[in-house]
Amino acid sequence: MRMHAANLHAANLHAANLHAANLPAAGEALYLYGVVRDAEPMRLDMPAMDAMRPLMALRHAGLTAIVSVVPLAEFRGPQGEQNLADLGWLGPRALAHEAVIERLMTQCSVFPLPLGTLFSSTQALWEALDAQRPQIEAALERLQGCREWAVQGQLDREAALDARLDEAIASGRYVPATSLGRQHLEKQRLRRELARDLDAWLLTRTAPLAETLRRQCAGFCERRLLADQGWVFNWAVLVRQQETADLHQTLDEARAIYRVWGLRLLCKGPLAPYSFCGEAC
Repeated sequence: MRMHAANLHAANLHAANLHAANLPAAGEALYLYGVVRDAEPMRLDMPAMDAMRPLMALRHAGLTAIVSVVPLAEFRGPQGEQNLADLGWLGPRALAHEAVIERLMTQCSVFPLPLGTLFSSTQALWEALDAQRPQIEAALERLQGCREWAVQGQLDREAALDARLDEAIASGRYVPATSLGRQHLEKQRLRRELARDLDAWLLTRTAPLAETLRRQCAGFCERRLLADQGWVFNWAVLVRQQETADLHQTLDEARAIYRVWGLRLLCKGPLAPYSFCGEAC
């Protein structure tokens, strides 16, 4: 599972690679963006969450944590709860968080952390890294040379039913009546029947593409569907950078087929590889 923010607690601060002036003082915390390997070359010339507090690379036993110092009260306690519920406050910080990860991804493999992952001290951070070390190191190995992409499908149900009705006529399952009035009533009845198993029909049509992506990509998993987005599937694929063109060719070929069935296929990325830094997909 993903590493969550550690419970903030008092601890001695031990970090030979961090000047005392940069350590989180009372009322401050270390904000963790992501973890990379020590050996990865990096430039941290991008803005941090707080423009007044720069990004820092804290090295610990083969891993490097990319952090900055933030005011604790902005993320925890009454003010923190209010801020996290305020999109006007949260939005820019979410964008800043993702911008740091995206810039790091252009330089090396990154194990990204969720927005708001805080630690009271370097010692608390080291303990969390040590506890999650097998998962982090395995993910960084798997992510080497790869990028995550989202493959999503949105269905026009009426167009899909039109396509299914055409299939029924072409197969001989349905023979239109000669009377236009009766033909209309029969088609409406058949559309209602076809609508009842539309989801199962869609699965049979999209399963071959899912299987192709499983074979073609370095990783594949199904992501949660959100009701307000209108997606009928939401997949994450992990793609080797040299095979990105192959992914897009596969999806272009699928689009030509799916369009007839009222299925719109989208591909977004590259994205921070959250889908492949948790439990095995």
